[in-house]
Amino acid sequence: MKTERGVALVMVLWVIVMLSLLIGGFAFTMHVETQVASFSRKELRAEMLARSGVELVRQQLQLHMQTPWENRFEALNQSWYSNAELYVDHELGDGRFNVKVIDEESLLPINHLSDSRLRWLLQLLEVDPTQVDTIADSILDWIDGNPVSRLNGAESDYYLTLNPPYRAKNGPIYRPQELLMIRGITREIYNGSAEKPGLKDLVAPFTQQVNINTATPLVLQVILRMDETTLQPLLNRRDGPDGIAGTSDDRPFRSIQEAMKEFCPGDKESQTRWATYLTTRSNGFRVTSTGEVGGVRQTVVTTLQHLHGDYYPVAWTCQRGGP
Repeated sequence: MKTERGVALVMVLWVIVMLSLLIGGFAFTMHVETQVASFSRKELRAEMLARSGVELVRQQLQLHMQTPWENRFEALNQSWYSNAELYVDHELGDGRFNVKVIDEESLLPINHLSDSRLRWLLQLLEVDPTQVDTIADSILDWIDGNPVSRLNGAESDYYLTLNPPYRAKNGPIYRPQELLMIRGITREIYNGSAEKPGLKDLVAPFTQQVNINTATPLVLQVILRMDETTLQPLLNRRDGPDGIAGTSDDRPFRSIQEAMKEFCPGDKESQTRWATYLTTRSNGFRVTSTGEVGGVRQTVVTTLQHLHGDYYPVAWTCQRGGP
């Protein structure tokens, strides 16, 4: 009888241990699932906050268009761009978002750059001189609509030999990332470094002109084929006494004719170049908005295009984390 009672006790103890393990496992599983569900909810809320940031920029652009003394030109000292009160650590509910706006017309129109300007750009970026002709010709081959390769360029017959193989687009570039697929363009050239910008910081796919008020000195050097010394008086006038673009003492040009009257050389070729490639109006704005809830971040990158009196997204990506 004692032996039987001892066996029964051992069996009861084993049953209790097994039940404890099952309950513990179930509790752990539920805890993990709760954490996953909570993270997913935070991700969704962070994305909604990021989208709110995009809508805030859209609202500021609409207000800009309704401001009589500003709506004839775009400049970096206007509220759609320099609005730290609204764009930096904007709290909404139990989260916040941060917004950065880039005027697409402040960048080089990659689909409309001439052969000489592409080469000048690559030289200013200090690309290996032996690669300049290859990269410039390959970009033009990628964009043009024919399968004929330029002297130093590349078409599908080259790209099909790569691993993995692919064909030349023979059409306009829609995303700057496409440049990484083009012969000769390395990640270093695309991303740049702390000392100099990369192609991704300098080109835009949906533009045709450059805004003289918002473009960086390097972009203006390329589009006007000027050196730094020749360009400096124009920058001094535009950026005001402090020499910093986007501050209250800026003196942006209200029309391209105003800029030409002050700084354009008198020869017909220069005047044609300025009138063709430069503007004071911007129609595209690249918005990077990052929402954050409880340490979880989601980033939305979109391009807003001015169409029929409003601003509509023409490109949209969403990614986990911040920029």
